[in-house]
Amino acid sequence: MEDFKSICVTEGIKKVDVIKNPTSFPMIGKGAQGAVFKISSDKCVKICAKPEYAVIEGNVLKIAQVSPAIPRLYEVGQNYIIMEYLEGPTLFQYLESGGVLSEKLIRQILFVLKEMKRLKFSRLDADLRHIIVTKEEELKVIDHYSSYTRIRNRPELIFKGLKKLGLLPLFLKELKEMDPESYMEWKDL
Repeated sequence: MEDFKSICVTEGIKKVDVIKNPTSFPMIGKGAQGAVFKISSDKCVKICAKPEYAVIEGNVLKIAQVSPAIPRLYEVGQNYIIMEYLEGPTLFQYLESGGVLSEKLIRQILFVLKEMKRLKFSRLDADLRHIIVTKEEELKVIDHYSSYTRIRNRPELIFKGLKKLGLLPLFLKELKEMDPESYMEWKDL
């Protein structure tokens, strides 16, 4: 069995740089703290540029395991996190390629936001690129490094993404009916 621990990443300008990957594990994404590789049909590993990144995000994932909107956590190591591999497009990709912003999907976005609040995240928001639409058409939020450190009490990034896709007016119209209280709080974002 190949060892993902031989993969090496380092901090880059906006995203990490993969210095070495002697494995056949494909990279499925990378960000400011680490790069993610698919290691089996149901697991992936995030290799972090610094050990503290793995500790911080691993702790958030441990706390948040009670939520169906968070990927399953399997292991946290010195500079890595093994978690559930999520098959599916990001919410941005899904909507950009013609996926419908249905009532069901809007309810799921609201559920995700309420879950973040229930989990006492200080960042009650996520970029549409960090929300995965699974095969079961459920939403799962990834990239939790700053969930307890960055303060954002309104869904600014979600609204920014929906606006970019031209879907914010539809979202707000439906939100007004579904959750008037949230609508009043967020309508001016």
